[in-house]
Amino acid sequence: MTGQSPPRSSKAASRFLAAAGLVALLGGMAFIVMGETGDDGGTTAAPATTTTATAPPPVKKPPAATRIVVTGVGAYDPEGDQSENGGDARLATDGNASTAWKTEHYRTTFRKSGVGLVLDAGRPVKASRVVVTTETPGYAAQVQVGNSPTGPFSAASGSKTTTARTTFALKPRRGRYVVVWITSMPADGVAAVNEVRVTAGG
Repeated sequence: MTGQSPPRSSKAASRFLAAAGLVALLGGMAFIVMGETGDDGGTTAAPATTTTATAPPPVKKPPAATRIVVTGVGAYDPEGDQSENGGDARLATDGNASTAWKTEHYRTTFRKSGVGLVLDAGRPVKASRVVVTTETPGYAAQVQVGNSPTGPFSAASGSKTTTARTTFALKPRRGRYVVVWITSMPADGVAAVNEVRVTAGG
């Protein structure tokens, strides 16, 4: 008895099941791939990290310059006759640039270590700058500080040859009295101080 071929319906069913299984397999693989790459088909990006910028520390500004009101109260002449037109000292702080305290007239070489104009701040202060205006530029001067109108005084600045307006930067020295200490004379032998401005800070 010869073998008979299985019915066509059975073969068709077997093929249908095989095809369905293949489709299901391919669909599952596609689902897995899409899950790994993301819905838009692209690679899922790692979440972005943000950094917060740290603001630089605020820069401390130096204190603004504050004027120290001073009054000319006398002259300082420790190596002379103790008199150097002290009664005119107020003219160097009267706010009038046309008036001035002046030294005595020196016709020969200036043989002293110096003479000075004494200014009173009214209380101990720590000045940082002194500006001297003069109608007789060319004399050498420095600024000194002390706590008595008759001294002693200590140097608070270096020496400068004056121009019409000369600024002296001061070392940190505290004292009530400020002295414009003149160490050489201009050509005509008389040194004038028309106005003095004293400030702290800045």
